[in-house]
Amino acid sequence: MTDQGKSKYSYRDTGLTSNMEDYMEAIVMLSAKNKVVRVKDIAKKLNIKMPSVSAALAKLKEMELIDYEKYGYIELTERGQEIADRVLKRHTCLIEFFSNVLQIDCGIADGEACKVEHDLAPQTCSQIHKFLDFYKSEETAGSDWIVRLKKSLK
Repeated sequence: MTDQGKSKYSYRDTGLTSNMEDYMEAIVMLSAKNKVVRVKDIAKKLNIKMPSVSAALAKLKEMELIDYEKYGYIELTERGQEIADRVLKRHTCLIEFFSNVLQIDCGIADGEACKVEHDLAPQTCSQIHKFLDFYKSEETAGSDWIVRLKKSLK
């Protein structure tokens, strides 16, 4: 892997469908909060029925992204963790852009991030991340354009 591929701006394609990315994101988010992740937890988080979750988990297990036995706990494999972290990173970056830069309410920003996160090219996410880093440094420095931007977005 090149240095570019390892950078904090790397948003490589996961190779998963948007639905599968949603499952991976749900698993990584739930595992950060709970000791274990169960089918019912994912179903509740994604607002879908448990049989649909079970079918998706079977596919993710077949792809070697999760360890899961029927009626058991779900754990990400090493490769699954990498992909889930990438999906979550993209989601978080978009929330931060929508809420901090565009001044959109956090709840709305989260919903908007969910809508667009799967359709953006990796390069677009990378550029948004770079912009956020620049924006934060300019904000810390008290740049006038940041103040003007925030006023114009109110």
